[in-house]
Amino acid sequence: MRVYGAVLKNGFLTQLTHKGQYAMRMLAKIMGWSTGLIMVLILLKRFGQIGGWNREEILLLYAFDVLSYSVAATFFMGSFGKLYRLIRQGELDCVLTKPTDPMLYLAATHVSAGYTSNYLIGGAVLLICMIRLEIPITLSNVFWLAADLAGASLIQAAGFVFTAVPAFWIGDSEGLYRLLYKNLTEFIQYPLSIYHRGIRELLTFVLPYAFISYYPVQLFISRQEGICSGIFRYLTPAVGCGAFFLSRIFWQLGLRAYSGTGS
Repeated sequence: MRVYGAVLKNGFLTQLTHKGQYAMRMLAKIMGWSTGLIMVLILLKRFGQIGGWNREEILLLYAFDVLSYSVAATFFMGSFGKLYRLIRQGELDCVLTKPTDPMLYLAATHVSAGYTSNYLIGGAVLLICMIRLEIPITLSNVFWLAADLAGASLIQAAGFVFTAVPAFWIGDSEGLYRLLYKNLTEFIQYPLSIYHRGIRELLTFVLPYAFISYYPVQLFISRQEGICSGIFRYLTPAVGCGAFFLSRIFWQLGLRAYSGTGS
């Protein structure tokens, strides 16, 4: 683990040396996530509430999504987001020659330092919402906040892995990423109660994106709605671990099917 830590540190510092490029990446991400935030605020100003959720409660959903996505993307977007390119260009062959776990090696060597702005935006929104909603800073709330963000990050990471691994069989899985991850996670920006029952069940039992924000946030705002929310609002850490474990198994299946580029 000490070696992985050294590789991670080196990756971060290397990216920070290119200050101009790093600043542009930060600016692009700030604009991207700020646009989503502005759209939410415009809708809330127009309608006041959405599905019975007020502004701060919905922005808390946004904060959970931003922070968990940023943690997952820091370690998995650079590697699994472009896995099909690594396969096509033969870089994965080099990874598999290393005497280490390929997934950990990819995460460590393709770590991204470009999500600092996301952490700042998500953290600021989270703190402001907790203050305005008068959520007490108790030991229990701190524990569940850390556990839920960790679980939500694992769900997001599992989404990256599950939509990337099919590249071992079909060559390019970017379309799956957009269809099964990017497009569907846009639903969790708002309470799932406003959607059709089929969407709620899909995002709870099949692709558990509802556990990224919808269920865990209810624990902090003392709300119970949706499918078995009284229980499900405590399950994000377990669902995150389970989803990531299954994604590891799927990754191993992909590796077994991989025969190299032949170059």
